Amino acid sequence: MKHLIFAVLENSHAAEETLMKLSKMGYNGTVIPSTSLKHTLENDGEVPMFVNLSLFEHGKFENNTTLYIVAEENQVEDVQNIIRESTKHFTRCRGGMFVIPLESYEGSF
Repeated sequence: MKHLIFAVLENSHAAEETLMKLSKMGYNGTVIPSTSLKHTLENDGEVPMFVNLSLFEHGKFENNTTLYIVAEENQVEDVQNIIRESTKHFTRCRGGMFVIPLESYEGSF
C-alpha cells in the first residue's frame, strides 16, 4: 500500500539539506512554497491570487517548504528518519510531518 508523507519545513538550510538527502536516496515528490496562517493574517490577509518569484525576492511572502512524497509502506520510516535527522526532530528547523495511507493511487511517482 502506498502512503502520502506530508511535511512542512520552515525555509532554512536544514530544509534544503533535507530535500537534498531525500533526492540522493532516490525519493521524489512535490515541493510547494507556502506561508503560515499567522503570517498571512499579520499581513492583513493579503494572499496574492497568482504567486510569482518576485514575491519571494522582495520578502512579501514567508516561505515555507511544503513537501508531498508518495512512498511504499516499507519506505515510510526511512523518509521520516531522513526528515527527523536533518531537522533534529524539528528543533533545528521548525515544522511538522504526518503520514496518510492511500486506499487508491494511480500515477508514476
